[in-house]
Amino acid sequence: MAIVLAIGGYFAFSSTTKKQVTTEKETVFEEPSEVIPTVTSSTTVDIKGNKEATITISGVPSGTETIKYDLSYDTQSGNVDGALGTITIEDGADTATEKITFGTCSSGVCRYHSIKGDVRGSFTFTGRYGKKILEKEFAL
Repeated sequence: MAIVLAIGGYFAFSSTTKKQVTTEKETVFEEPSEVIPTVTSSTTVDIKGNKEATITISGVPSGTETIKYDLSYDTQSGNVDGALGTITIEDGADTATEKITFGTCSSGVCRYHSIKGDVRGSFTFTGRYGKKILEKEFAL
């Protein structure tokens, strides 16, 4: 019985002498890193072609220096693929074009992706005004 009292006393004493540590509640949601405003409705993006394609951007906001694009799409084989890049804007230009390949090319041989459904596009315009974004889906 003395052993039980000794063990009980140890736990009672040690629990009162331990420092309580408070931690901030963690969340599974990420904090937004940045809120980017959208471009005006006068800015349009079009993609023509489903293997070798051309991105055409009209109504580029004044002061734009670069446009980063990120295109993603599902393929017939069940993968998600995409294309990304950066277009440098000539000073004062209000239109930009970029040729892209929906697939991979190596040593002059291209293997094109069979796109299933729409192509999802995100375009980030960066210039003297900061950043602006345009998101759109394209049916090729």
